[in-house]
Amino acid sequence: MKKPIDPNLDNFDNEELPIDIAAPEAENANPLKDGNTESPAESSKPAGSSSPITADDFKMREKQYYHSSSHRHRSSGSHSHSHHSHHSHHSLHSSHSGKKKKKNKKSLPVAAKIAIAFLAIILILIIAVVGTVLFLQNQGKNNLTNVTTQTDYEEKISYNGHEYVYNDDIVAIAFIGVDKRNIDDEGSTSGTAGQADANIVAAVDTSTGEVTAIAVPRDTMVEVDLYSENDIFLRNETMQLCLSYAYGNGTDTSATNVTTSLSRILYDVPISKYFALDLNGIDPINDAVGGVVVESLFDFDEFGIKKGDKIHIGEDIPAENYVRTRDMDTINASLNRTARQVQYIKAFAAQLAPAVMNDFSIVSQLYNTASEYSTTNISLSDATYLAALLVSKNTLDFETITIEGEMKPSTNTQYADVVYAEFYPDEDMLMQTVLDTFYTQID
Repeated sequence: MKKPIDPNLDNFDNEELPIDIAAPEAENANPLKDGNTESPAESSKPAGSSSPITADDFKMREKQYYHSSSHRHRSSGSHSHSHHSHHSHHSLHSSHSGKKKKKNKKSLPVAAKIAIAFLAIILILIIAVVGTVLFLQNQGKNNLTNVTTQTDYEEKISYNGHEYVYNDDIVAIAFIGVDKRNIDDEGSTSGTAGQADANIVAAVDTSTGEVTAIAVPRDTMVEVDLYSENDIFLRNETMQLCLSYAYGNGTDTSATNVTTSLSRILYDVPISKYFALDLNGIDPINDAVGGVVVESLFDFDEFGIKKGDKIHIGEDIPAENYVRTRDMDTINASLNRTARQVQYIKAFAAQLAPAVMNDFSIVSQLYNTASEYSTTNISLSDATYLAALLVSKNTLDFETITIEGEMKPSTNTQYADVVYAEFYPDEDMLMQTVLDTFYTQID
């Protein structure tokens, strides 16, 4: 079926018009056109007749011709409205007064077409990436801010004559450094799954983007949940925080057990997320951001580094050595190590911030690298939301606090041949830290 003819027939060539308009048969053609000088009446006269044709005769015969042509159009059924016939006659005049050349559309050069296609692909990719990031952000926000929290924390606390209410905008995440180096193949059995050597709780205020990192010494004494090899709860026993990891399967249940112990140390504040990193992952993650620069807080004779030296971690000394080495001859050795861990994390964040601002895909790249060496219930959407929050609020330079207290040698006779350190926090200072970080003063 032919397309309906637009009233402005000048826009179409003859091949697009119905056959009775674009190419009238010979007997219907206007004899005054195509070089034929005889009128219809004159051509029908017998040969030899030479009566002259007046101007009036010419006009009358031309009128009769158009009337006849109009009649044929109406009877053909192609155009039932008079204005269509009018335009058809107009086209007929035009088609015989001179050939209309088809208007050629200007085609774009091949290079321009390739450029447009390339830009379209880039735009689609940008939209896809932005859409993915926004989706992950939204999903992460829902995961982190709509969680089932512990029921035994205090929503309101009265302390030193002031009233405090828990800040529901706070999301707490436990960052755990795990040592499994001396664990054999049976290390998944309860009590031998490894130790949590580094323990930091990051409190993120989702309304402001502010972050407070609380470093909890590994030797902090706390009630630890003990489980059998079949994950059956046995009892609580007071011991060093680091041993919480040992009572689990070496992955998620161990990390959950450490998280529970950290919550107890911090007066039962809800800690919903954890990230437990194996020692083998420290150097790859450090290398992923190009290492960090710090002033050494310790003498590392093996690497020719003295306390106060400006060093590049990753070049002058491996990251693992910097954050793990300790002097076993002093009972406070782990506290110096905790200080270096906090220092390193701050320097790492400062190095990461501009990189993320320049290329947000680094978040997923770093997440994938860390996933090879970690156990976590933080999803990629959670990490994307947190990174976007901190970048938007420009709060990657966060506050760090180390719990203060006293380190004492263990009095447990079970450890007669070895001196084990036990850390006891200053309860008043610890309470004030918790209130300042997780609560809002209301009076």
